[in-house]
Amino acid sequence: MKANEASFGTAFIPSYDFSKANVIVSFSADFLGTWLAPIEFARQYAATRRIDEDHREMSRHYQFEANLSLTGANADYRTPIRASQSGLAVAQLYNLIAAKAGKGMISGGIEGVANLDKAAEDLWANRGRSLVVSRSNHKATQTLINGINDMLGNYGTTILPNLPVN
Repeated sequence: MKANEASFGTAFIPSYDFSKANVIVSFSADFLGTWLAPIEFARQYAATRRIDEDHREMSRHYQFEANLSLTGANADYRTPIRASQSGLAVAQLYNLIAAKAGKGMISGGIEGVANLDKAAEDLWANRGRSLVVSRSNHKATQTLINGINDMLGNYGTTILPNLPVN
């Protein structure tokens, strides 16, 4: 909430719509098991994982986490990282997306995290139809997550700040 207050001027948790995301990147957010609204998120996530005549392609899901979660077990690309590396991995993803967006990069980050470059490519190719989430309560980490989602144009599509979670 503090990161949203710094980013948007109001302390709130926005609603997330996983059903509109072609690419999902999660940093330890167990959105299918314990994070915020798992029943709602599981329904939305399942809608993007079904292939039928209207939906010819399944969403892609990248999970970066220290401990295996229900969400991680369902990921297409699960990458184990140390809990202490999570913020650095978020910073690296921020820099990868910022380079594509022509924005300023930040110091920090961690090289060599498996699937992070692939996730950045996939996110960039699906701007406005992607979602990056993190379980972290660290203000700086969540502020970077906000910045990534902003550069990707996810606000108003997969992230709904006008529908805060109470």
